[in-house]
Amino acid sequence: MRVFIYNAAGLTVPVEVEPGLPFKFTCTEEECGRKIVIEGVVRPASEEEFTRVLEKTVKENSDFKKIREITARKLVFEGKVNGKEVLLPVESFEDFARRFLEEVLVLR
Repeated sequence: MRVFIYNAAGLTVPVEVEPGLPFKFTCTEEECGRKIVIEGVVRPASEEEFTRVLEKTVKENSDFKKIREITARKLVFEGKVNGKEVLLPVESFEDFARRFLEEVLVLR
């Protein structure tokens, strides 16, 4: 499953994962502007946990307030980004595309 991990070292990072299985991903300085190493697991979250993680992310970085519109599968990344323990919101490419198209086609 391709997903976006939001606020990984301040960036939205696209990765390929198997939910529930550990992974390691490195985004090079050329690709991301700085080297980012992500290691952990993407897993389902309850509505409550997802909302808590999402709001913490937006509070830390207001550039991510648009992700409050995520309504589909509730996923989180639990692990490390550049060695720092994190819990971050995740959205599948499929859910992102659906949300994007609904916004464009409905013109909210």
